Amino acid sequence: MADSESRRFSPCFAEELLDWQRGLPRRFLFGQVVWDDDAFIPEGASEKHRVIFRRIYRKYFLQIFASDGFDIDIYPGKAKAAMFIPYLDFEKETDLLMELANHAIQDYNCKETNVYKYEVLYVEKVNFILAECREFFMTVKVKNVTLRSPKETFQIHAYKGPDGENIVRLCRRKLLV
Repeated sequence: MADSESRRFSPCFAEELLDWQRGLPRRFLFGQVVWDDDAFIPEGASEKHRVIFRRIYRKYFLQIFASDGFDIDIYPGKAKAAMFIPYLDFEKETDLLMELANHAIQDYNCKETNVYKYEVLYVEKVNFILAECREFFMTVKVKNVTLRSPKETFQIHAYKGPDGENIVRLCRRKLLV
């Protein structure tokens, strides 16, 4: 008990906590406890690894913010706060993902004012969140059928609605960083 009390007030810990608060999504900061083991520590993990999970979550949330949920290479494990989940074996749902990607690219082709038209080649990687429906954040390779150019990369946020309709929230060319 004394060890945790001294840790709570040490300057190093206070600075780490401030960093942690900046890295959290806003919805976890408004009137809520900053660190809630039930939300942040994955199932089966020890509470003594809190500091490690804070660092992991900080990187995780920064990647989500920087890429809008498309490019995540760190995952803290199954926990309430781990909203974006890498879909590593998405090949078992390739038909659904290709249907959503094709729908998104067709919409993009119709709505964009440029003369270029695109066609989906394949799904490269997928992350998802569990909301009312599973929402997919796909990175797909497309070809420019107008120019017959090499492959380009698009990012698509789409899902199947409750009535089975395809819903596209975002379809854009991936910005090279």
